[in-house]
Amino acid sequence: MRGIFIFFSLVLLLVLKGSANEHRGLFFQSKDVSLENRTGLDLTWKGPIKIETSFSIEFEISFRAQEERFGYILQLNERNGNHHLELIYNVDGNFPDLFIVFDKMETGLQMAFTKDEIELLNRWYKLRLDINTISKEVSMTFNGRTVSDTINLSSSSKLDWIFGVVKRYGFDNDEVPPMSVRNIRFFDQNGLKYYWPLDYTNGTTSRDSVQGKTAAIINPDWVEVQHQNWQHLRTFEFTEMPQVAFNKNSESFYFLERGKGVIKFDLNKPAVTNLEYKSGNPLFEDAQQIFFDKDNNLRTFTDYKSIVPSFNETESTWDNSYDTLAYLPKYWHHNSLLHPVDSAFVAVAGYGFFTYFNTFRKLNDKTKKWEELQFKGDLFEPRYLAALGQSQYDKNVYYLFGGLGNKTGKQILGKEYFYDLYKIDFEAGYVMKVWEGIKIGDDDYTPVNSMIVNDKDNCFYTLCFSHHNNETSLQLLKADLNKADYRFIGSKIPYHFYDIKSFADIYKWESQNKLLALTIHEASERKYILNIYSLYYPPSETKLSKATSIADEEFSLKYLFFVIPALILAGLVIFLKRKKGIKVVTTKPQVDLVLNNSNAVETDGKGRILTFGGFQVFNKKGKDLTFRFSPTLKELFLLILLNTIDGNKGISSKNIQDYLWPDKPNGKAKNNRGVNIKKLRLILEDIGNISISYDGSYWRINLGDDIFCDIDYIKNYYSDNFDITKVGEFNKMMFILKQGKFLNNIENEWLDVIKDEISGRIVSRLEEVCELLDIRKNEKELLGISDVLFTFDELNETALRFKCTILSNQGKHSLAKEIYDHYIILYKNIYDIEFDQSFKTVVNSKLTT
Repeated sequence: MRGIFIFFSLVLLLVLKGSANEHRGLFFQSKDVSLENRTGLDLTWKGPIKIETSFSIEFEISFRAQEERFGYILQLNERNGNHHLELIYNVDGNFPDLFIVFDKMETGLQMAFTKDEIELLNRWYKLRLDINTISKEVSMTFNGRTVSDTINLSSSSKLDWIFGVVKRYGFDNDEVPPMSVRNIRFFDQNGLKYYWPLDYTNGTTSRDSVQGKTAAIINPDWVEVQHQNWQHLRTFEFTEMPQVAFNKNSESFYFLERGKGVIKFDLNKPAVTNLEYKSGNPLFEDAQQIFFDKDNNLRTFTDYKSIVPSFNETESTWDNSYDTLAYLPKYWHHNSLLHPVDSAFVAVAGYGFFTYFNTFRKLNDKTKKWEELQFKGDLFEPRYLAALGQSQYDKNVYYLFGGLGNKTGKQILGKEYFYDLYKIDFEAGYVMKVWEGIKIGDDDYTPVNSMIVNDKDNCFYTLCFSHHNNETSLQLLKADLNKADYRFIGSKIPYHFYDIKSFADIYKWESQNKLLALTIHEASERKYILNIYSLYYPPSETKLSKATSIADEEFSLKYLFFVIPALILAGLVIFLKRKKGIKVVTTKPQVDLVLNNSNAVETDGKGRILTFGGFQVFNKKGKDLTFRFSPTLKELFLLILLNTIDGNKGISSKNIQDYLWPDKPNGKAKNNRGVNIKKLRLILEDIGNISISYDGSYWRINLGDDIFCDIDYIKNYYSDNFDITKVGEFNKMMFILKQGKFLNNIENEWLDVIKDEISGRIVSRLEEVCELLDIRKNEKELLGISDVLFTFDELNETALRFKCTILSNQGKHSLAKEIYDHYIILYKNIYDIEFDQSFKTVVNSKLTT
């Protein structure tokens, strides 16, 4: 009894703990995806909500950017009077932006957004509808503003309620706004009746935390995921290392090429503009020596000449004719800012000519000469590859984190990785060391050029990368501003670090409330690749897993009083039955399943990595690229892919060497690996958004949304236990498996174990599925599953029994007998013994319970 008491005490604590996840919410896929992939939320999937005299609907909503910002936020169907209410979002520059339509007629429930509400996206707003079915008064409140009107909704009725795309209750709507929704509440005259927090779950249902009412989710995506996974935004290609500047005012990137012009990438349109130089030229050195001044003019500089050219964007001209291409920069990977007191350009630290620096150099805009600033306090050690960021609350304050250098500044005396934070007050001319930490893990790492300071949450964010290999990755570091408390969060970004031939940085996209990451690396001679990624802000560090919806700060006591006693009662029943020696028996429910024979996997416009039925690779246009994989490249690719899919662990360089080049010395094996990785990357670029990354320990394959990989789908579906109630997913799985055995055209010793494991899992689960189906109602489905079972296990007895029994029941006795005869011959050949069951025994087997 003591154990049971402890168990239920723990349950009670977990229930009361709740979840205060600020990143909760359902992310609605909108017009950026095809119609069949858009998101819907059916709150009354398990039955309507009863309404009496009055009720209220409240939720939080967030809008994001899209070329056409229109769609149905929610729809209500009142059954007694057959009335329809639709809440519509339409931002097109005309009034209104938010309005309600009742029975296809306009109402006075209309509201125009403020400029900030239109332009500042990915922010949460509270929206509430209050409806009185007696007085007929309806009010809509958004972000503190309220409009009212009267509409004729029936009292003592039933209400159907949906968000987004749900084709039920007479609704036929494909227009989903680019929105996210969370914390949905329904109140009646007695108070809170239902509450759906919409916490992250990898399922397709969500339960309310008051009464346990289940909502169905169509094509779910989650806000939590958007705050953890970087999304690739754009790729540019250059023939030389471009200079990069970010204009915070216009939220545009400017990429400078010496002789060609400026490429302007406007993030919000999005649009790319090529500004070819009509006269003059910038100062151009290989380091990042470009900035926007206090008047928002694009400028470049050099440490060798008293010239700071300015770019006239309207005329596309530079007020300079001097060319600095021959100069080698004095400072690489330095930090920079506009002085918060006088707005002069300031360069901080850096590296050049075998020397690390810790200087503050200010560019005098009148004399065009550099002046060294003097600071009191704890001046940091000479370094480069550090991160610098400005305080939100005090514009005079900057923070500097990390870097690579040493105390003397002389490179020949070695290098040291710094994991420290300094606070720099430019108005007071003072530097203070805040804290000194130690590295996380075994790898040495440095941050990118900038950091994003969040004074409100007392933290900062920057991206860091390992220095143990050129092929590395960037990952967010979240650190405390007051103490040495920091950790890595979120997904990783591939990064190719070649010191002076690479560059990376982080930016804040204010209007979209996102972080931006930019990387540049030399891909080959006269070819530089620039990639931009985005992530919703603030980043989430929650570990994604299945989550219950029964957790919140407003947890209902009514739910608590019902659930806890029920759990305790169930525990006592089990305890007493065990005391009496009674065996508790559970039975498997039978499920009906309808399979179709169509191509259930939508791969149009996607690159494809196929492993079932043989290894095949196709690009987005359907061109077969399999021929480009030599046996070594194919084996290398599969080694990394399969080890990535298996828990995203990846594979180490040593294990790759052990598999592919066990007899070669380390140097030779490393060279072979590098050459083949490079060849492999060139092929993957032609397939789609698929890449190879290395974090200093493990190699991984990164699959983008435009890549379909059949084994990745099967692994993910298997982790959900082959849920056959999800008929669409089960059809896709069956379509994949019908293509044939896993990698049946590749024979490698290391693959045998993986093949056996995959086949064993598939066979085991499909055998369980067979037992769940009714042999009379699901003949077609069971025959299809039996064929797949035979594909992966040619002597599978479950498949034999079902197939022979069904064919006999259909009157196809001779065909059933032919299958049986073939089976016993094969059985004898493999095991050298006779199969011990007769045809009659097989056919008369009891297959259902």
